[in-house]
Amino acid sequence: MSDPKARPSLTSGQTPAPAGTRTATAQPAPSPEQLAMTKRLSQTMGQHATACTAAFIARKHADIIRESAAFMRSLEAVWAEEGVDPTDVWTELLRRIEVGDLFLRLNQPPHRKKLNGKAVRPWRISTSKLP
Repeated sequence: MSDPKARPSLTSGQTPAPAGTRTATAQPAPSPEQLAMTKRLSQTMGQHATACTAAFIARKHADIIRESAAFMRSLEAVWAEEGVDPTDVWTELLRRIEVGDLFLRLNQPPHRKKLNGKAVRPWRISTSKLP
């Protein structure tokens, strides 16, 4: 069995595809068994996502937990079927959280920044009189 993460060799003048992209020529036609598995995984995943959303709308905490866990199991099955390493997904999620936090910090106005627990003011009003 070949390594699923192995990259094909490139001829001169070709550039490698970005990580995570697929090439149309490398995918053989799926077998009927693979199509049935994909359909079953899609249905299961959709059912759990829908049930989780319904539980959220109904404010049923226990059902949200149960259906979220079932959805995550279905998602892991999809990852396994596609050869996706869960570590890559969690790393991408962490990266998005960190970038979001960075953007939030960068978009804070200067007067909102704190130095030693105290707000730093770019200027101080000493009088209410206009020049």
